[in-house]
Amino acid sequence: MFFFQVTGGILVIEQLIEFILPKKWWEAVDTAIPKSKRRRILLWLCAVSFIYASFSAYDNVNMRLQSVYERNRDLPIDFQTFKSSEKRLRPDQSKIISNLIYENKNIIGKLHFARYLSGNTVMYSGDILDALKRSGVEVVQDIVAPDTPDQTGVMVACDDPNNVPESIKIIIGIFHKADINVNITNMLTQAKKRYVGNGCILFVGPDPL
Repeated sequence: MFFFQVTGGILVIEQLIEFILPKKWWEAVDTAIPKSKRRRILLWLCAVSFIYASFSAYDNVNMRLQSVYERNRDLPIDFQTFKSSEKRLRPDQSKIISNLIYENKNIIGKLHFARYLSGNTVMYSGDILDALKRSGVEVVQDIVAPDTPDQTGVMVACDDPNNVPESIKIIIGIFHKADINVNITNMLTQAKKRYVGNGCILFVGPDPL
């Protein structure tokens, strides 16, 4: 489509102008720009347009693939597997999280949220994500796995667990007010590759074994 649009127009432009312009105008153009010279100009335009079309086609396909990826990135697992999932966030907990995150959204800024889809954590982590989104805070979400079996429940994973930013301390306090315990752990290996330099992420891991 792109190749046809950008090169097809150039290939017919000369004949189109010849058809539209009065004969005396076309003769003036012929005198000013001889046909041999026009041919070279049109070939150069075709070459430039071919390069442009190549990049446009690649960009179009990449944009559509990215759209599909964003739409499906949170659904890598068949949710039929988790029909028995019962653990949920209580309405009062969801309300506390949403309201207090909203009150502190200017301090919190962008929040990086990751979860591990397993058993009861599917619905539970989904409820937490919904509560965060309801607050209006910008949430960057992903699916990652823990590094060790003891990384379970709701956690904050930090590059430096001994130097937790103020915004993260506020989030931990909010979750404590919602009766949700939050542990601090080292940054997860999978998250390191995606959130370099972002400090900390909120992570909902699997239930304890």
